[in-house]
Amino acid sequence: MVSTAGLRLLVKLAGQVNMKERNKILLAVGLALMPILIVIMRSPFPVMRWNLKEAGLWRDSRMVFDWEGFGPERGMYNFTVVTALLDIGRGHWGKDSRGLNEYLLYMQRVLRLDVNMVIYVAVKGRPMVQWMRRGRENRTRIIDAKVEDVPYFKYRDRIQEIMNSDEYQRDNELFQKRLVESIFPEYDIVQWAKLYFLHEVIQSRPFSNDYFVWIDAGYGRGEDIHPKDGIWKPRKLLAQPDKVTFLMRDDPNQFRADVARLHKMSLNILAGGFFGGGGRALERLYELQQEHVREWMETGVVDDDQTIVMQLYFKHPHLFNLVSADWYDGFKIS
Repeated sequence: MVSTAGLRLLVKLAGQVNMKERNKILLAVGLALMPILIVIMRSPFPVMRWNLKEAGLWRDSRMVFDWEGFGPERGMYNFTVVTALLDIGRGHWGKDSRGLNEYLLYMQRVLRLDVNMVIYVAVKGRPMVQWMRRGRENRTRIIDAKVEDVPYFKYRDRIQEIMNSDEYQRDNELFQKRLVESIFPEYDIVQWAKLYFLHEVIQSRPFSNDYFVWIDAGYGRGEDIHPKDGIWKPRKLLAQPDKVTFLMRDDPNQFRADVARLHKMSLNILAGGFFGGGGRALERLYELQQEHVREWMETGVVDDDQTIVMQLYFKHPHLFNLVSADWYDGFKIS
């Protein structure tokens, strides 16, 4: 645990160094205090409650505080990881609340990967990203982003209209469970945006790579599933450049007969938090997704990216490489 004396020393040092170094020190102090503030803000009582989640956030904060940056290059750099963390107000979604700071702490594990990486992030999250990518500035691109910049945001009002409709809510398992993908338009928009962000990176090719991997910013949600040393060499993924590889939690073909009502079923078959493919394959998938979303808007259908991917798999199976795995097995199967 970071001691009070240690924090006082850091603050004192901040006044004795140049502006650049002082900002780094103050950032470290802020990150060290982050889990305490989270606990305080969430507690309805003067006596703060402490549970496993807050304990995990404290541990994650300490990991960020202790991070010394990357050493000499030892990774594989013939592919690019793309991730994003936008502020969509989820810190105020009741039982499903997860604030930006919480996600930033989860995100640190992805940022430790010794790979080429493009990060789309809310402006407030940029200092944290810069802190975690120290030593790999030449293999990092940080792009300020907000949900309003995503092309799919133009459908925001239409999505809300669909979600409020009797037809959408009727016999809808997602709505009955009050799941976020059936209530908050911004959630679906940022889920659909994964392929848009990949498209942007494929077009610019900042590291001259031809293979790209999407990893959710919060992938693992604090679990230690990432390579301990940050060295990740996904040779199995790179061997399939003409297809898009997804983790398959169950056989999607058993739901072919339900394709017209998948958006009302509480299913998680093709995991959307981790996938990769060659640039051409991903661009084709993005084209198909855009067409699919337009059809949904016309027919009154809304759901997250996983349902879109599943329906597109039924129509274009040749574009997909499905690997049996669970949510957070991405690094195991690659």
